[in-house]
Amino acid sequence: MTISLSLATQKLLEERLSSGGYGSADEIVHAALEALAEVEMGELDGETLDALEVAEKQVERRQVHNWKDIRDEVRARLTQS
Repeated sequence: MTISLSLATQKLLEERLSSGGYGSADEIVHAALEALAEVEMGELDGETLDALEVAEKQVERRQVHNWKDIRDEVRARLTQS
């Protein structure tokens, strides 16, 4: 099977691979598909569903932060030590 990915998706895969958490793009896609199946089947536990609800409300109130900005800030603090 041949799969075409957008440049943005390719970049996300490359970032995940370079993080060291996965050994291949196949592992990442497999994990993502399993997570999607759990969401679609409603197999999330109550704690996760509650956290998602809180996050949705934060988005509605525009109380969200860009993860990359936070990550960069934390890295900068850690490298200053």
